[in-house]
Amino acid sequence: MDAWFAGWTALRSYRTDFGTGYPAALRMDRSGDWEYFICNPEPAPFAMLAAQVVQSDRRALSVLGPDVHRYVRQAHEAGLGMLSVSEQMMMVRMETQDNQDPFLGDPDLDLQVRRIGGRRVASVCQARFAASIVQGSVTVASGKVAIYGDYAVFDQIETHAAHRRRGYGRALMQSLSARAKEFPVTTGLLLASTDGQRLYYKMGWRSISPVTVLVPRARL
Repeated sequence: MDAWFAGWTALRSYRTDFGTGYPAALRMDRSGDWEYFICNPEPAPFAMLAAQVVQSDRRALSVLGPDVHRYVRQAHEAGLGMLSVSEQMMMVRMETQDNQDPFLGDPDLDLQVRRIGGRRVASVCQARFAASIVQGSVTVASGKVAIYGDYAVFDQIETHAAHRRRGYGRALMQSLSARAKEFPVTTGLLLASTDGQRLYYKMGWRSISPVTVLVPRARL
């Protein structure tokens, strides 16, 4: 999870904190408060983080691991409830992914790729890229990738509602993968929504863990 967290927070410019011994991100664009992360926790660290989360209705605890029922039971004991369990942490071997930009096949479509932050901007990542497929004034698909060591972390892969199921999401992922493979990456990581999972499975990605999002009961 460390590599994903580093890339994800770098792409979103989140402030981070490790004071509890576990990663936390300040979600100013969403809740305006801290979201904590932990993998397959034992009862003691789970209870410690839950105690942090119940201090504010806007906080959240995201748990990566297979034992969802146990996490929810422990959450109820700590005053939390389940907000979501639909997202999946996914991974892929980058050697199976494309290393060239896609052929869009439509002269009205324009693939735009830019490096985020430039080479002199401080970041824990070696590089960050944003890509978009544009038709006139409409962005039909967009997304980002960060390079962190051997990892390529993909994020915010989105397709405009009116342009879905036309291959734009796949084309965008192909372009981002091509940029990532300019570096010696071996593994791709992303946090996938239910809709995104279908595309990623078709592209060779596999799920490595569900993500259980827990919040104070007052927020539910």
